[in-house]
Amino acid sequence: MTTIRAKTRAAIFSLLMLGFLGGASAAELSFGDPEMKLVSEKEMNGRRVLRYEHDSVPEWGYARPQKDYFHILPLKGNPENRPLHVVLHSAGHSGDTALADAMKHPTWFHYVGLADQVVLYLDCRKNRNDWWWGAHSIKGAPGKYADKYSPTEKRVLTSIEWAIRKYGIDRNRVYLSGISMGGSGSLGIGLCRGDIFAAVNVAVPAGAEHLEARVFNKKVPDPPILVNFSAQNDGWCRGQERLVAYFKRNRFPLIFCWGPHGHRAEVDAYHSAAVEFPWRSIRRDRAYPVFANASTDQKFPGFRGTAGDRNGQIGAFFRWRNIKDTPDEFVIELRLIKGSELKKQAEVPNRSTADVSFRRLQQFETEAKKPVRWRLVRAGKTVRSGKVEADETGLAIIEKLEITNVPANLVLERE
Repeated sequence: MTTIRAKTRAAIFSLLMLGFLGGASAAELSFGDPEMKLVSEKEMNGRRVLRYEHDSVPEWGYARPQKDYFHILPLKGNPENRPLHVVLHSAGHSGDTALADAMKHPTWFHYVGLADQVVLYLDCRKNRNDWWWGAHSIKGAPGKYADKYSPTEKRVLTSIEWAIRKYGIDRNRVYLSGISMGGSGSLGIGLCRGDIFAAVNVAVPAGAEHLEARVFNKKVPDPPILVNFSAQNDGWCRGQERLVAYFKRNRFPLIFCWGPHGHRAEVDAYHSAAVEFPWRSIRRDRAYPVFANASTDQKFPGFRGTAGDRNGQIGAFFRWRNIKDTPDEFVIELRLIKGSELKKQAEVPNRSTADVSFRRLQQFETEAKKPVRWRLVRAGKTVRSGKVEADETGLAIIEKLEITNVPANLVLERE
């Protein structure tokens, strides 16, 4: 159950988003009330596939009326409180072909939902003024869309909110993913909406401009966990070094993995600790740790760069489990993944040091310039303890914390 403190925080976030996206509705979840018409139903690979079509509504702000469609894969019996996986297609795909490829390529998890998830396939190819999931609209009219959503973004968010309500989705388990252009859209639409999405996963995202327009130097809710697979020899991935630097500077959650693998949807060539990271088990109503400056992080060379590691990762080895989150105490288990846990064998470290902070705290609160006591307990013994003053943003950052593949509980308490 969402706590009173969490509800208060959500309300504050909504107000912050209203300041960023002026003129939007108070809820900021959908815009207008289009009639979603069911036009076909079929079965693919044992999943029911429903195709909906709809007209645009004035609230979206399109210059000319248009018709759009999306596909929904519901669950048998339409059970409530299930997760939703939202898929944004690449420039070479459409809502139709992304669905078809999901059925052909079960390892393309950016397009393939889990068996217990409702899956939503959106489209931005039918109407080319939607191109790049709204990023081209922002680029073409930066003054107009600097502080409000473009029509495409409004349509996407409205369709997602409709699916959430229609299928009784668990709002704490909504996930967004995309490849290439869909990766760009997932970054731009998803990372500023930590009040909607629990986690975002992208492969070879085509640029970072949409993200920069919506997140950089803006006040946004604690962002979703981001898993990002990029190739430094892929020209479409230009700008990911700016993403990495911004996330590091602002203590945002990032699992970043790279290699000279080109512009490919398949990510099996990347480090398996990142590929197998359980991003669709993240919940929006649970706190998560942010690991910065980890000794096990490698150096991303940037596009065609040589001053870095040819293959590498940032943050992929860390795992956690929430134990307690009350007004007086927060407890979380921290560890490194073991190689034996990975389906695909890979070299993993036994220990790491990292600066650790926390976001999405539900009841335990850290306040700017206020001290917090902490202790790290491993095998029943306190191995390190101290006191830290939260920074000006309210983040309590514990520096150079040693994390090993033996689980340890990090305990935060009020001073």
